[in-house]
Amino acid sequence: MANDLPIPIPDLTGKVAIVTGGHTGLGFGTSIELAKHGARVYIASRSASKFNDAKRDILAEYPEANVRFLSLNLADLGSVKTAAERFLEQESNLHLLVNNAGVMCVPYEETVDGFEMQIAVNYIGHFLFTKLLLPVIQQAAESSDIGAVRIVNVSSDGHAKLAPKEGILFSDINMKDNFSVWARYGHSKLANVLHSRELAKRYPDILSVSVHPGTVKTNLSTGPVSSTPLYRFIKPLVELCAPGPRKGAANILFAATSPSLKPELHNGAYLLPVGKISAASKAGSDLKMASELWEWTEKALADREFM
Repeated sequence: MANDLPIPIPDLTGKVAIVTGGHTGLGFGTSIELAKHGARVYIASRSASKFNDAKRDILAEYPEANVRFLSLNLADLGSVKTAAERFLEQESNLHLLVNNAGVMCVPYEETVDGFEMQIAVNYIGHFLFTKLLLPVIQQAAESSDIGAVRIVNVSSDGHAKLAPKEGILFSDINMKDNFSVWARYGHSKLANVLHSRELAKRYPDILSVSVHPGTVKTNLSTGPVSSTPLYRFIKPLVELCAPGPRKGAANILFAATSPSLKPELHNGAYLLPVGKISAASKAGSDLKMASELWEWTEKALADREFM
């Protein structure tokens, strides 16, 4: 069922977009609206069958929608590299990259590349994906209006409420011992904010922002419910009056499309719902930490021969 959004979305005909995790939740809410307004949308997902379900639902509402599948497993850097290579074989421009996919409060587990699952999926996989796609993002920026080409990192207010107060723990990036799943989640979301800050500094012609979507009813709450039995009881209060993923995607869509955002004013900004430029946490506003995180991540990827 179509939803009335609280924001206008401009015509996106001729634009190419990628939405990671675009088959469900906020990603689906983002994908369907971008496609509805004319963009060619690549839904990056681990599951072809879930993509097909999403495509069926999108076409049922908007038969002219152009949505395509891009196989991507953010927990496997080999998959991330392959996904980027496949996209580059098909497209020479990328106008909108929405780094939306994520996990929340999952039990401690390390990926095949040796990273804790939340920092791997929420940040490191997206960092590599973004870095590999930057040539076509820059190509699009050169032939587009200033500010039209964007990278949106979906973060959370958990970057301020849950992450270690000292910020990124470079000496213990996996936070293996003596940390809760909530702290690891906040740590990964802080990395998203810092990623946008550093992208803005290094690539000023691309508008890069991070967003807190707000409280939205999605299946992302499965992690918190499993991790903290009490959350099962407080979840109805937390989600009281919260929108579903279609309306809940409004802040992501604002960040991705609103002409009111200008690179000279808003590059690297952190947005609260809907479209409110806000101060990030002290750590999230630390430009030195943003640069250090970029350098740390590049080295970690180079050590694994992905850069």
